[in-house]
Amino acid sequence: MDKTLTSIAHPHDQFFREVMSDLRIAREFFTLHLPKKILSQIDLKTLELQPSSYFNKIHQESIMDLVYKVEIQGVSNSLYLIVEHQSTPDKWMPLRMLRYTTYIIERHFKNSCKKSIPLVHGIVIYHGNQPYPYPTDIVDLIDVPREMIPEDFLKSFQLIDLNQIDDELLKQRASVGVMEYFLKHIFARDFLPFIQQIIDTLSELDKFGYRNFVSSVLQYALERGEIEDEALFFKLIDSRISTDIGEQLMTLGERLINRGLEQGRFEGKREGMLEGKIEIAKQLLAEGAELAFVVKITGLSREQVRALEKNEGVKLNLLHIS
Repeated sequence: MDKTLTSIAHPHDQFFREVMSDLRIAREFFTLHLPKKILSQIDLKTLELQPSSYFNKIHQESIMDLVYKVEIQGVSNSLYLIVEHQSTPDKWMPLRMLRYTTYIIERHFKNSCKKSIPLVHGIVIYHGNQPYPYPTDIVDLIDVPREMIPEDFLKSFQLIDLNQIDDELLKQRASVGVMEYFLKHIFARDFLPFIQQIIDTLSELDKFGYRNFVSSVLQYALERGEIEDEALFFKLIDSRISTDIGEQLMTLGERLINRGLEQGRFEGKREGMLEGKIEIAKQLLAEGAELAFVVKITGLSREQVRALEKNEGVKLNLLHIS
């Protein structure tokens, strides 16, 4: 699978994994969100990122967003932390997290000299455009009378619903708060006002050595958010943060379009430019990208992309590019 196309088709996952792979950000995240009884017993200085993919019974690769390992103070065992990102609700999330937990326990048991079961804690960070509608307890998915089920049966995961966290509180949480703020508002009709409200925090983070992080969140805003006035966006970045970051913020979509245009110029034909855009659109659709996103990235019309969705490539070639 083309990594560039994967990052476009799944931009929220790509952004979340990139930011949380920075252990500085991850430590801040866990300091803010882990239950106190867990946080008081672990040493976050020992936090390590772990492999997050495995093969299921039918030999298909399954990928958890992020898995960390951290040492528990005073004992020889470890705590594993699963962090999953969700932009849409998933009724079966408790079952998914249970599968991930079981896999981590099995892998630890297989690789550890000491044959003991590790503690595993799952967190789901959710930023959909409505409050999370499903239960987080796997018990609620069981079709038997509730009184039959023990109280502590298969507890699943801790939910962080960003819809329920006030913006002002997020702004006080430095880098983690900025990440969560961007995730929370990424579906806004115009994301620029939200950037304007947090620009001072971004500027401070840049000054304190978080330039890669600042660049990542702004790149995410361009790739996935709607920004009505991109000229004003770049002017804001240049004047309030750094001209270097402004120059780096060319979206993945622009790079792909340029590749298609280069192909067209090389062939010396307008048809070559069209074919380049068609090929990009086909690959994006194959990766599950939404119609509106494909239109934005390629510059094709909605009619043209719909024709591709219906495998009407001949018809598409007859449509005029505006």
